[in-house]
Amino acid sequence: MNAVETILNHQSVRNFTGQSLTDEQVKTLSEVVARTSSSCFFQTVRVIRITDREKLERIAELSGDQEHIARCAEFWMFCIDLTLLMQQNELKAPFPFRFFYSGMNDTSLTCQNVLTAAESMGLGGTIIGGFKPGIVEISKMLNLPFGVAPCLGLILGVPDVNYLEQQKPRLPLDYLIFENTYKDVVTKEGIDEYNATLREYYENRKYNRRSIDWSSACSAMLGNTAAKTALNPLIEYFKGQGFSFD
Repeated sequence: MNAVETILNHQSVRNFTGQSLTDEQVKTLSEVVARTSSSCFFQTVRVIRITDREKLERIAELSGDQEHIARCAEFWMFCIDLTLLMQQNELKAPFPFRFFYSGMNDTSLTCQNVLTAAESMGLGGTIIGGFKPGIVEISKMLNLPFGVAPCLGLILGVPDVNYLEQQKPRLPLDYLIFENTYKDVVTKEGIDEYNATLREYYENRKYNRRSIDWSSACSAMLGNTAAKTALNPLIEYFKGQGFSFD
C-alpha cells in the first residue's frame, strides 16, 4: 500500500501470529526512526527494541496486565535522550522545558511513523502509554541513564487476521478541520448521532463487545481517580531524570 492507503486503513492490532519480524523489516523500520523529522535537528529520539520474553511479560504486568504486550513480536520503547547534547554541547540539568516539549513531539512523530511504515509492510501494532505506572522499574530494566526518559511504547507483529475488526468510527471531519480560523461547529444532535454510531460499532464487533459510546467512555476516563493520581509520580520521575517543568 502507498502512504495514504496505509494511513486510511489503520486499525490498532493487539493479536499476532507469533511470527518474528525479519531482519530486513527491522532494518527498514530503524531507518524510518532515523529519517523522521527532528526539532532543531537535535535528534534526541532513541529506541530500545525489547524482544526478551521475560521483559515483555513484566512490562505487560506493569501496564495493567495488557496481555498483548507479552504476546507481541517486539516492543519498541521510544525515549527522549539528552545525553549526547550533554556530552557535546555542555547542556546541563535541569533541562529547560522546551527539551521535554520538543522531545515528546519528536518521540510521538517517530513512533507514529514507525507504526505507519510497519503497517505498509503488512505488520500491525498499537501505541502503548499504559506502562507509565511502572516507569521507574522499566527504566531500571532498560538501564536508562540520567537524561533519558521513556515516552511511548509500540507493540509490533504479524497480525492475526482472525481478530481484525471494522475500522472504529471517528468524529466527523467538519469537527476536526477548519480553514483560517477556529469554528465551534459541534451540536448536540451531531454528538448524539456519533455516539449512536460508535455504540453500534462496539455492540456488533467480533470481540470485546460492550455497550458504550464516545461521551460515556470519555467521562469514565476523565473520572478515573487512579489515572489522575498517577501523574504526580510521573512528573517526579521526569524531574529526577533532569527535566524541568518551570
